[in-house]
Amino acid sequence: MDKYKRLVSNTMLFAISTFSSKLLSFVMAPLFSYWFETQEMNGVKELLNQCASLLIPVVSLGVANAVIRFGLEKGVRRSAVYMNGLTAIGMGFLLLVLLYPLLSRIKLFREYIVLLYLYLLISCLRTLHCQFCRARQLNRLYAIDGILCTLTTCGFYALFLRVLNLGPTGYLLAVICADGLSALFLFCITKTWRFIDLKRYDFALLKRMLRYALPLVPASIFWMITNASDQFFVAAILENGTAWTAILGASYKLPTILSIVSTIFTEAWQISAFTDGASAERERFFSRVFGAYQSLIFLAASGIVLMAQPFMMIYREDYFIGWKFIPLLTMATAFSSFDNFLNSIYMVEKRSTLSFGTMAMGAAVNVILNWKLIPIWGVNGAALATFVSYFLVFLLRAINTRGLIRVDFAPEKLCCNFGLLAAESWLMLKRVPHWPIWCGLIVACIAALNFRDLWSTVLQILGRGKRRRKPE
Repeated sequence: MDKYKRLVSNTMLFAISTFSSKLLSFVMAPLFSYWFETQEMNGVKELLNQCASLLIPVVSLGVANAVIRFGLEKGVRRSAVYMNGLTAIGMGFLLLVLLYPLLSRIKLFREYIVLLYLYLLISCLRTLHCQFCRARQLNRLYAIDGILCTLTTCGFYALFLRVLNLGPTGYLLAVICADGLSALFLFCITKTWRFIDLKRYDFALLKRMLRYALPLVPASIFWMITNASDQFFVAAILENGTAWTAILGASYKLPTILSIVSTIFTEAWQISAFTDGASAERERFFSRVFGAYQSLIFLAASGIVLMAQPFMMIYREDYFIGWKFIPLLTMATAFSSFDNFLNSIYMVEKRSTLSFGTMAMGAAVNVILNWKLIPIWGVNGAALATFVSYFLVFLLRAINTRGLIRVDFAPEKLCCNFGLLAAESWLMLKRVPHWPIWCGLIVACIAALNFRDLWSTVLQILGRGKRRRKPE
């Protein structure tokens, strides 16, 4: 299959899975604003969720990245990959158990510590089975599981939050039950028990997998610090910080659409990058795909900014102020998407230490800026810190990937797209007269600027592009 057609085929399959699961948080967020009795309870839920996201790389030892990377590699026994994945999760969870005395002292999580541990273990097991499913290229089944997991999660949310009114405890229980059923479904339907081989551990492969995965653990933690530390800083610094955390979490949901687009593409792109990475034309392939990718991201981002106020109207009235934080969060999410694309180059070249180094820089800048800007600009100070951090990571990765794969970033177009998006955000935040009209015109300009790259990529995928004739 042509590499462009393979990419779009995988993208469509992962779209079914990812769109359903990611859309869940987008749809449920307004309901949470009504189902949680107070903003503080919703804020605790947000902080628990972010804490889990920070700890998951520790529990899994980053092995999910290694499962997909080595599972797709020719000549590697998949039973060894699966068993090594289970072993790594067991080692990571044991480490987490040893940290129990420390984590149980944190006042915010003390009441939920047992459920939080179970949440982490079940989530890691589900991710392992999802990635192993992808490694076996059972992409249709992966998509079906995504839909089923979304439906069961919705049902458990309704049961534990709406019917039983269990608050943050109910949120954790809902995710535990849904992820547990998903892992069990994949284990049974794919007959994964056939890959359990206690007598034939491949310790050499385990070392290779951990050597690849372990640098990604701090990288993932730094990524989450950049993505989530603003909520912890807001909760700690601002008056009524937990309530502001809930509002900030609600503001994140609209930019989640951009994350959905990015995640769908990245999951499909990883397979294409790994399997087509040895091609002599891979630099041209990477450049062409990035050109279409940035066009799509900026076009989606401009539409998201335009929808900030209408979107926040579906929340409870005391959440509406969150529209002011959406423009900066959207720009941050756009560059986060570009960072993910460039990270695929590190994965192709097995240079995970570079992923760690660039995210460490971004996380450090994010923490410093949160500490400095939140007291001055409040929640928008946190949003600005997140944007600057992701923008810095993009610059660092754009520079140091040049020695690996030279991607043409079309810097003139990128700067023009970003300038138009920034202008749209400024017009809306300043509420200049007739700003919806001006912002609508900017969206149209971005669409016109990027139409050619998007359309040429579509033609390439459909096989209607110009083909060079071989000389007779």
